Amino acid sequence: MSSENTKKNSLLPDSTTAETLNSAEESQSKDNKSSSQRRRWISLPTLVGALILLGVGWVGITRVIMPLILFGRQQAPPPSPVSLSQPELTTIENSSDYAASLDSRQSITLQPRVSGQVTAIYVQPGSRVQVGEQLLQIDATEQQAQLSSRKAAVEAAQAEIEAAQADVANAQDIRKSLQARKDAAMSNVKLAQWEYQRYQELVKKGAVSEQVLVQKRNAWQTTQAELAQVEADMKAQNSAIAQAKAQVMRNTRAMDESKANVSEGKAQLQDYTITAPFSGMIGDIPVKEGDFVSNATPLLNLTQNQELEIEIPIPLEKASALRSGLRVKLLGDQGRVLKTGQISFVAPNVNPANQSIQAKAKFANFTERLRSAQFVQARVVWSTRPGLLVPTTAISRLGGKDFIFVAAPFKDSGCQNNGQSLQASPGPAPPPDQLVATQKLVKLGKIVGNNQEIVEGLSRQDRIVTSGILQLQNCTPIAEL
Repeated sequence: MSSENTKKNSLLPDSTTAETLNSAEESQSKDNKSSSQRRRWISLPTLVGALILLGVGWVGITRVIMPLILFGRQQAPPPSPVSLSQPELTTIENSSDYAASLDSRQSITLQPRVSGQVTAIYVQPGSRVQVGEQLLQIDATEQQAQLSSRKAAVEAAQAEIEAAQADVANAQDIRKSLQARKDAAMSNVKLAQWEYQRYQELVKKGAVSEQVLVQKRNAWQTTQAELAQVEADMKAQNSAIAQAKAQVMRNTRAMDESKANVSEGKAQLQDYTITAPFSGMIGDIPVKEGDFVSNATPLLNLTQNQELEIEIPIPLEKASALRSGLRVKLLGDQGRVLKTGQISFVAPNVNPANQSIQAKAKFANFTERLRSAQFVQARVVWSTRPGLLVPTTAISRLGGKDFIFVAAPFKDSGCQNNGQSLQASPGPAPPPDQLVATQKLVKLGKIVGNNQEIVEGLSRQDRIVTSGILQLQNCTPIAEL
């Protein structure tokens, strides 16, 4: 019991403690009231000050900060740096490209006309030779001996002709003497006849005897016999002259034959020396000195590359436009033009294998940059027209249409309509002389290298934007780099 009482007593406050607690509560209550009064007196000035600060801030925001913000928003962006150029006025070609190969109009493999051993080769592969220059020699010892024999036969025939001509001259001299004798005999015959006739008259008159008349008749007959003999001698001499002349002719024919043999021998002897039939370049030489060759042995190849010919298969659908005189260009790497020529031949018929028409063109090749049998690309120019070219980098595509940005002063650009700016970007209108990029709808033509033909929508005087078009919109201010 005592312990329980003790516990209860310990749980209840004693009088001293209670009084202390009561006095503390009263003091705290008084402090709270005093503090509450002080808070009420402090809050009013603070509130007034805060209101004043808010008013000043509102005025600063509305009068200073907001105008600055609006000014910053209305200020135009800086011009975009771009590159400008003018369209290129040039000639546009309507052309077609075809695969073709070059061929030399003069390219042969030389072969001998005779058989023999190669004794000398005067050129090397790749050497340039002129027409008539010696290229190769075949042993011609036997042919030279035959030629010497034929020359000797010509000399013998010439000697026989001279002898026969001497016989003819001698016979002609004899005939001249016989002619003189004939003339004298004819005179004697006439004189004897006249005397005989005169004595016949004298015998009739009895002036002379018959015996004298007989003597005159015998003398006349004697002169006639002498004339007949002279005429017979002349006839025989004429036969001798004819025979001598015939011998001259035979000897002349023999000499002509001998000369022909000599000419033939010389021609055959030339066949043993192989010369260049035209100027050109030596190709492969498959033979070497000491080889025995025949008329079927290839000796060397000779090609004239200074003028080449190209064969172009033209499709049948181009037949109506194909004609002689059309320009043809040989193209090299990256479409570079190597040579320009003209169509010189158009086949009258169609190739049934590929339904094409064969056309040929000639090209000068003095620098020999082109080679025979070289594959090339040939461009046939069907027609030409003037046109404008722009870099392909200047073309933009939007909504399936093609546009080009053209630089112009803002006042001339058409970017204003009744004072309302048509700019894509917000902000104030640029100055009148400020360059702006305006979009122009264009119609494209043919691609020429890295350029594009513009058929419609652009003029030669326009200044076009060639770089930085991705950052541009219609009427964007620009500055030339």
